[in-house]
Amino acid sequence: MFAGVVILFIGGTASLSTGSTKRQRESLENAINRDIVYCYATTGKYPESLDYIKDYYGLYYNDELFYVDYQIRGSNLFPDVTIIDLVTEDNMTFSQRVTTSVTGWLKEVFEVKDAFRNEIIRRRRSSDIHL
Repeated sequence: MFAGVVILFIGGTASLSTGSTKRQRESLENAINRDIVYCYATTGKYPESLDYIKDYYGLYYNDELFYVDYQIRGSNLFPDVTIIDLVTEDNMTFSQRVTTSVTGWLKEVFEVKDAFRNEIIRRRRSSDIHL
């Protein structure tokens, strides 16, 4: 019975990791684009390199899962950013599957927590107005 529970847990964890890597990639893409736009809005120029974004805007990502190619095309043109998956779902080790699954699950938990918190704040503000 214990072995059956362990097998079900492993199978469930592996299936959860499938969407987790995709969500992490989308999140990385959004973070890079947000930092590029913010840098341009505040300094009037696009970041000169990916290291600049990491140093000054706090960008952090798992470089074992993704490779980011950052090419500037000119001082006034949006940089060309390409994100390459280094590890696909098919060749992930068990520990990588578990890590990406847990990371994705925790991210979703915090997103729900933040949405719940924002809803409470919104309701409090609206109840203050009605009084």
